[in-house]
Amino acid sequence: MTTDSYPDLVLHGQVLTMSNRSDVTTVVVRDGRISDLGDDSLLHHHVGLGADITEIEGILLPGFVDPHTHFSQYAASRATAIDCRVPLVRTISDVLDALRDGLRAQRFCGPWLVGYGNLFFDQKLAERRLPTREELDRVSNRHPIVVHCGGHVSVLNTAALERVRVERFIGSTEGLWGRPVIDVDKSGRPTGLVAEIDRHLGIPEPDHDELVEAFTTTYRTEFLKHGVTTIGEMLESEHYLDALSAASTDGSVPARFGLYAMAPSFAPHERALSWVREANLPGRLTACGTKVFADGGYSARNAASNAPYSADHAPYAGYRGKLNLERPVLVAAVEDTQAAGVQLAIHTNGTRAQQEALDAVAMVGGVRRGGVRIEHLGNVLDDPSTIRRWRDTGVLPVMQPGFLRNFIADFVPMLFPATGTRGRMPLRTILDEGIWPAFSSDVAVGGEIGASNPLSTIAASVDRLGYWDRPVEPHEAISVGEALRCHSLAAAEALGMTGEVGTIDIGARADMVVLDRDPRTVDVETIRDVGVRQVWIDGVLEYEAAPA
Repeated sequence: MTTDSYPDLVLHGQVLTMSNRSDVTTVVVRDGRISDLGDDSLLHHHVGLGADITEIEGILLPGFVDPHTHFSQYAASRATAIDCRVPLVRTISDVLDALRDGLRAQRFCGPWLVGYGNLFFDQKLAERRLPTREELDRVSNRHPIVVHCGGHVSVLNTAALERVRVERFIGSTEGLWGRPVIDVDKSGRPTGLVAEIDRHLGIPEPDHDELVEAFTTTYRTEFLKHGVTTIGEMLESEHYLDALSAASTDGSVPARFGLYAMAPSFAPHERALSWVREANLPGRLTACGTKVFADGGYSARNAASNAPYSADHAPYAGYRGKLNLERPVLVAAVEDTQAAGVQLAIHTNGTRAQQEALDAVAMVGGVRRGGVRIEHLGNVLDDPSTIRRWRDTGVLPVMQPGFLRNFIADFVPMLFPATGTRGRMPLRTILDEGIWPAFSSDVAVGGEIGASNPLSTIAASVDRLGYWDRPVEPHEAISVGEALRCHSLAAAEALGMTGEVGTIDIGARADMVVLDRDPRTVDVETIRDVGVRQVWIDGVLEYEAAPA
């Protein structure tokens, strides 16, 4: 036991530490960290000293760690853009009506009218297609209009196409989140469908104060209330950084953030790496590493796959998507970050991009544990034997089980009929190989409603239901307890924060959440309904649910 002076907080009840200790019923907090753990004898000791005791009404866990988000982009979009996501809308007509409502309310970003739909919006709308430029023109032919459809694809009206001059991106190589795509008709005229160029559109951002307010509201309503205390943020701009720094410093956003400077959105990789090395950040912000994109998105038909896309979703026969970075560029990124002692996060949606990333890491050799994390690694896996390469290369896989329902279960087979029904989020296979992937939401503009709730991610890894509520390779299900570890201990490792967060252990940060029920004991179909009662960050109560 530690000193007999009064602690800041003593919690008693059912505790899931996520460490090897199963005897803990009492948690003691001093100066923002867990100072002692024990059974009821520790409780009685502090009762004898006259300490106040907080009884746990439910089960106490470490605060959830979400190691891959686009929090800033998501929050900024929620504040300024028009929500056109299914099921809030069902048809293209509904989308146009929502945009007209925004036009009448003058919800502009500068001259722009901005809407956002879901990932694979073209499959979730009743018409099974995206709105056309001509349909958007019927909302306004004077104001530029864009509808973002997840993080990769957007649709523009004629005024927007002319304003941006999208033709300049045709044939361009390295894009922002993948290689640029400018769809054209048979005459060479842009259709309005573009991909991987959103930050090149020149849409004005909210100002500093508006961003701070948006970050505060979004964190407290979309993350804190779901028990998320640590966030891995894929950082796009210094404008976002300034607002996030202000919100962290004044306590408006009390979460812990691990930041990854995205190249080239934040800066070209060399400059992004220099920023990470030199950053001295306020509040609970830490510069963890850089992020690069080896390929684009499945929704853009831009993910680099070993298998060819189906004819209905390919510009030509044998099309296998596009690599965004050549092998020497990937190798250089690995070498440079290793030499600098910072992390590298590599976006790899497609199986060919995953192979390229693993090959690049293997060519460098001697990568330290945790030095390279590969985003989306294993979300789709065409060859289970490649899992052994993850161990051999020392990379950390960061997965998104929520994508199983979002698109992988039903829409990957649509893109790859010959291979797409196998290896979708093979979690049981991965865990049986002794690898613990980090779970994340990857929430961004167009993220599914509720995607920021870790219990939705956990439920997806257990129930394995697709978008149409059909079971998907059910033999790959894992247990709730295993999924909790992936969203805590493994997620903390992905951020280089092992021992600091994601665990209730002596010396760890006192970031903790009380759930109203033990998710390990409820029916699978009710996991998403488990509620959060209280959240502490550094031992300070930051959230308490209103009494039922």
